[in-house]
Amino acid sequence: MAKQMVMNIAGLKKLLNEIGNEVSDDYQVWLSSDEEGNGFLPMLENTEFCLAIDKDEKRIIFFPSHR
Repeated sequence: MAKQMVMNIAGLKKLLNEIGNEVSDDYQVWLSSDEEGNGFLPMLENTEFCLAIDKDEKRIIFFPSHR
């Protein structure tokens, strides 16, 4: 399995521009994490592994990597 690259700011901006056609400004942003900040995990560049769009609940969900 190839090593996955960590997403950077340029990649995040590109992603938000790309999904802008699928979601409206009132969508919520959710992160899969705990609220105590017990750990810090990277977001992968490949959105197949780190992003879900829930149109029923009007939210985008980011999943960090546990690599």
